[in-house]
Amino acid sequence: MLMLCLAMASAHDVYKWVAPDGSVHFSDQPHAGADRITLPKWPPPQPRRYVLPPSPGATGKPVFYVYNRLTIIKPESGENVRDNQGNVEVTLTVEPNLNTAEDHRIRILLDGQVQGTPSPSLEQSLTGVARGRHRVAAQVINERGRILITSRPVNFYLKQASPLFHTRPYHAHPQRPFTGRVQQAPRAPSALHRPYGAPFRPTVPPPRPPSTPPPSPPPRTSSM
Repeated sequence: MLMLCLAMASAHDVYKWVAPDGSVHFSDQPHAGADRITLPKWPPPQPRRYVLPPSPGATGKPVFYVYNRLTIIKPESGENVRDNQGNVEVTLTVEPNLNTAEDHRIRILLDGQVQGTPSPSLEQSLTGVARGRHRVAAQVINERGRILITSRPVNFYLKQASPLFHTRPYHAHPQRPFTGRVQQAPRAPSALHRPYGAPFRPTVPPPRPPSTPPPSPPPRTSSM
């Protein structure tokens, strides 16, 4: 009889029985005094299918362009830029290359203020910069003005000649045309009238002659 039950047992049957100590047991094998529980048939598992997402070109959506680095290589950090007109050249590098097909442009900021019009050029110029310490940074923006990446700011110092210095030489020499070079200090007074090209020699007064005693008066003669 037990062998007949084993032959009729199905893979969807579970057997339940209670042990003498009161614990409940379940098994897929027949057991003496166990209650047979028939489970419903579950559908067999289906193989998982992986569907690739559609390519951006198929859906018509643009590919999001990601920049890894935007660096200012000129001016360098802490550099002293000397220009009396306040012109500063800014040179940058961007990785990967600037996506000009999507109208990506570079915007320059000086002390937190936008300078000029954004341009796709990696070499831009700042004009009218005042003397002193400044901070320059760059940003890549798209056609909507959205910021895609911002560079690390760079501090530099703009040096200009003092307006108190002379911009022309004191003496005008016909054989020495004016080249526009700023004179850094006033000339010494003794150098105003020396010949052109002559070395500078300070004016030294001539030494005084040695002092001589005054001549003695002639001896007096008495007349009788």
